Amino acid sequence: MWSFLASALSGGAMGVIMRVFNGVFEEFKATREHARKLEEMKVMASIRQDEAAWKAFEASQTAATVPSNVHPWVADTITLFRPFITLVLVVIATIIWFHAVEPNRSDMTNQVAFAAFNAVGWWFGDRAAMRQKKPL
Repeated sequence: MWSFLASALSGGAMGVIMRVFNGVFEEFKATREHARKLEEMKVMASIRQDEAAWKAFEASQTAATVPSNVHPWVADTITLFRPFITLVLVVIATIIWFHAVEPNRSDMTNQVAFAAFNAVGWWFGDRAAMRQKKPL
């Protein structure tokens, strides 16, 4: 009788212990699954952000292309505008740096330097991106 009672109690206790262990394991598994899904969502968001950036870049490149139904001199002017404005901004930044009065030099130089380096970065970044996009 005692043996039966001990077996019943120990079997019940073992069932409860195994259920608690199973609950802890399920919670651990759910936490890992949640972390995996969260990481997957972060990666997907990053991919979508990169896709949106490339679409915006492609749209800006499409807007910068020369229409085919214009005169050659207009096409040349459109093509040379970006290098010209880049050169002008670099020259303006240089002139301001060497000829501006000291109290105003800092603010003016910062603004023009931002514009000049933005234009230079866009110009060379555009060239590098176009080289990367060429099919092999």
